Amino acid sequence: NSTSGTIVLDRAARSASVEVSIDVRSINTGLDKLEQHLVAEDFFYATKYPKINFKSTHARFEGDKLVALDGDLTMRGVTRPVTLTMSSFYCGMHPILKKPACGADAMTMIKRSDYGINYALPAVGDDVKLLIQVEAHKR
Repeated sequence: NSTSGTIVLDRAARSASVEVSIDVRSINTGLDKLEQHLVAEDFFYATKYPKINFKSTHARFEGDKLVALDGDLTMRGVTRPVTLTMSSFYCGMHPILKKPACGADAMTMIKRSDYGINYALPAVGDDVKLLIQVEAHKR
């Protein structure tokens, strides 16, 4: 749950860039034993690869609305291209903080084996749907 990143959005120019880094040790499932296994070598191998990173390479718009981000996802030292498809994207005044903010829901599919996460294959599926929710605040 510990993330950092930067989002730059220019709707008029139909351009955007996103860089996000996730601290693997901050993964929170609500199940201690599962979290311990996820950060171990079988899955994310946090001692060797402490971060998961995404860096956009291209933004797609319909009008002034961001609908998808192409980019590179890096896990366990392996970088692969992914497309984040936006199911929701909204920018406006944050109701509590009273400053500009954007929120988005995005989705992509990956094969965990592409990133060297082979534990319990094929009994545990290879295809993983990543559901991403983000809220960004203007600095």
